[in-house]
Amino acid sequence: MTRLLVSLVLALLISSQAASAAQRTITLTVSNKYCEACPFMVKRTLERVSGVSKVSVSFKDKTAVVVFDDAKASVEDLIRATAKAGFPSELRG
Repeated sequence: MTRLLVSLVLALLISSQAASAAQRTITLTVSNKYCEACPFMVKRTLERVSGVSKVSVSFKDKTAVVVFDDAKASVEDLIRATAKAGFPSELRG
């Protein structure tokens, strides 16, 4: 009986941690986009970050709207990915 109770408590703890993860939507201001291929490169770069489910990039506005699982990726991960690809970005306030 004790093992069953302990197993149940552990299962509840694990599921509550998974439930605390949430999808977030953020907008990044992205620099160095000078040609029409740049938005494609930014989108492709962000889609490769673990946890990202959707990316929309605007050449005109120089922004990227990113939907991601905050348990798998952070805003810093996204910014680091774009910078590494040659497109410095920052969280739009």
